[in-house]
Amino acid sequence: MPVLEKIYIANTVENAIQTGLNELNLNEKQVKIEVINPGKKGFFGLGKSNAEVKLVIIDPELKKLPSISAIQNRTKEDIKSCDDDAGKIVVEKAEIASESEKTLSVNQNDKLNKQQSKENALMQVENYIVGIIHEMGLNITANSAIKNSSEVLINLESSDAARIIGKRGQVLNSLQLLAQNYYNHIEKGYTTVTLDIENYREKRKETLQNLALNMSKKAVATRKPVKFEPMPNYERKIMHQILTNIENIETYSEGREPHRYLVIKAR
Repeated sequence: MPVLEKIYIANTVENAIQTGLNELNLNEKQVKIEVINPGKKGFFGLGKSNAEVKLVIIDPELKKLPSISAIQNRTKEDIKSCDDDAGKIVVEKAEIASESEKTLSVNQNDKLNKQQSKENALMQVENYIVGIIHEMGLNITANSAIKNSSEVLINLESSDAARIIGKRGQVLNSLQLLAQNYYNHIEKGYTTVTLDIENYREKRKETLQNLALNMSKKAVATRKPVKFEPMPNYERKIMHQILTNIENIETYSEGREPHRYLVIKAR
């Protein structure tokens, strides 16, 4: 099945989106919007750049068409017929739903609402982070997923992955903090936002675990505390966990965020 998508450019993101929707005779519910470049206003005309967005068709019926041109060249009769058919389906489904809804519990409805709210919040955060990275002058695409009730994932793909990660993950960690704060601003409740690229988080976890084990041996051999450089709380937690079952050492953190660091000490 072909990928049905098209890029639009205008002076603002909103105008680029509207241009695409008008050209394709679609509404926002029928497409996924990806902001490729949010554009720049410039200063007295200098450095100004247009916004660039990609519209990806997600409507099941439209995805059956062979190309974007076929979607764009639909006649008014086709659109009206499609709308009429959709209307009939909506009415039929509404009648069925009205019966089934009587059997749904309040908890089930709450669960559905929370899922939809979380998905909307995650999409907003994804667009927010993609926009920031574009402002850095880097190419990026993103895919988001809800891993479980308390964790969401935004996975990035880019040819500039090394620059997005930064030294020891400093840039990626800063972006993740921005994503977490933005998500918390939109969606209430405790949810962890993980930002990843090229499986960096898993590779970093293995590196930290090996480092912790090696430094624990050094702490025992020298009988002197081993202090690490400052790192985020979740990275310190990885090292705490791997060393929990080692009997002859203890671990604790010192300092204040964002300069808090891990200490390994022989007992």
